[in-house]
Amino acid sequence: MLNKQVRIIQPRTTFDPAGGIAPYQKKRVCAYVRVSTDNIEQKSSYDAQVDEYTNRINDNPEWDFMGIFADEGFSGTSTKNRKQFNLMMEKARKKELDLIITKSISRFARNTVDCLNYIREMRTVNVEIYFEKENIYSSDPKVDFLLTIMSSIAQEEARNVSENVKWNVQKRFREGVPIVNTKRFLGYTKDKKGGNLVIVPEEAEIIKMIFQLYVNGMGVLEIAHLLESKGFKTATGATKWYTSSITIILQNEKYCGDLLQQKTITVDYLTHKRIKNRNLEPQFHIENSHEAIVDRETFYLAQRIRDDRAKAVIGEDKNLAKYTNRYPFSAFIICSECGRTLKRRYWNYGKEAQRVMQQCGGYIDGKAHCKAKATYHEVIERATIDMLNRVFMKNIDIIPIIKRVIYSTVKAPDVQPQIKALEIENEKHEIALSNLVDMKIKYQTISEELFNSKYMENTLAIKDNNEKISKLEDEFIKHHNTLERLKTIDDVLQARTEPLTEVDETILKSFIYKMISVKPDEIVFCIAGSTQYSDKEFSERRHEFEAKKPIFESVYFDEKYQKEMKYRVVVI
Repeated sequence: MLNKQVRIIQPRTTFDPAGGIAPYQKKRVCAYVRVSTDNIEQKSSYDAQVDEYTNRINDNPEWDFMGIFADEGFSGTSTKNRKQFNLMMEKARKKELDLIITKSISRFARNTVDCLNYIREMRTVNVEIYFEKENIYSSDPKVDFLLTIMSSIAQEEARNVSENVKWNVQKRFREGVPIVNTKRFLGYTKDKKGGNLVIVPEEAEIIKMIFQLYVNGMGVLEIAHLLESKGFKTATGATKWYTSSITIILQNEKYCGDLLQQKTITVDYLTHKRIKNRNLEPQFHIENSHEAIVDRETFYLAQRIRDDRAKAVIGEDKNLAKYTNRYPFSAFIICSECGRTLKRRYWNYGKEAQRVMQQCGGYIDGKAHCKAKATYHEVIERATIDMLNRVFMKNIDIIPIIKRVIYSTVKAPDVQPQIKALEIENEKHEIALSNLVDMKIKYQTISEELFNSKYMENTLAIKDNNEKISKLEDEFIKHHNTLERLKTIDDVLQARTEPLTEVDETILKSFIYKMISVKPDEIVFCIAGSTQYSDKEFSERRHEFEAKKPIFESVYFDEKYQKEMKYRVVVI
């Protein structure tokens, strides 16, 4: 049996639990200091900590002073915005520090995860952290359990503080106390006593001008250009005006004297992430909170104009996609499965297998919304070129067919005389109303009952005539658009002698109203007849349009992807 011998090799230097590095080598030491508010008491504490740690480190002959890293006025629940803290951690990673001294775990971090992660990271680079209040070092793994408990307590304390602050703020909201940041707010400042909003006269004139120009018909882009030309400055002192700035001013209730509090809320007390308050927490609307710059009538008129313009541009169905037309097919192809528009998307972006696809917006939101598969953008594009060339550029008989289908539903009456007659009739009713009011107020020769009866009679007649005028105008525009569209098709065809080699947006949308993606390998091109459809109506009736008898149908074979695309052309 072998006689085993064990020889112990002692380390050349010894480990000092209180110091953490070898003797005869000065320890590189820094301190981290933080206070989370900017009030006078905290400021004094901050200065005292900086002085105390500076003196203590400099007075220790075994330590080299590596500086004080101090953050003032930042919360400890996240290290994201603590610049000095992050700078200190970076120096530690570069092994420029040996020991970090801080007052307590709560000063270092109130986020448990952050605290433990930083401690464990510092161990990998042999940097210790000393928590003075708790009198513990981070070098011993056994303290992890204690640190977890203490950090959790600190984190819970931060949560309680957050809840208390939130409760206090909401209490002030309920009492009508304004909490407004006026640093980036044009037109108002705060008084020194109660924090109430006070008008800044020269800025208020700019606000009045913006509202007046808008209700008089000027758009936000024109207003922005006008303000720039006059050299007016924004709330931040800039001379460049953006349309978004004008829009924010127009929808800000503070300018009519009201105050809506808690428009945004903090959803996470650790990350401090704020989001718009969309029915998540109560809001507090205070009427007549302060002196108004704009009268209520003008303010509410501006809101109605904004709504009307949004409906005119976006549509009742709020389909924003159709106003992002960067490509010919943008918001032009409708999914047969769910009725949403297809969107242009990259697959395998930056890779050899990269390709552009057309995919339903509903599918992108999740398969539960739509199960339609994506189709190759290039295949749709080349199939569309094939269709345009074969149907419109080569087939000389197709245009008469389209015209016959459209003209069969088009009646283009001359509605202008009817509109003029109704307008003349309205003028008579307005004169009658004016005379009626004069008889009542000036001469008092008419009874209350007769006045009300005649007034209502003329008012209703005007209303009825206005509705008739609106319908006639819509009918005229509808037929006018149809005839103009047919003329555009003729003009384009007469101007072109060569086949199309790419999708031209103008030509495409002159000929085709919408496209319906039935399957990844099947598409329907819809030519508009005399009827005008909203996006919502077209989407709802898509299956009806798919089923219409085609005036042309074919199959395109794409050599690049070795795929077929069946297509039909219908008049709707």
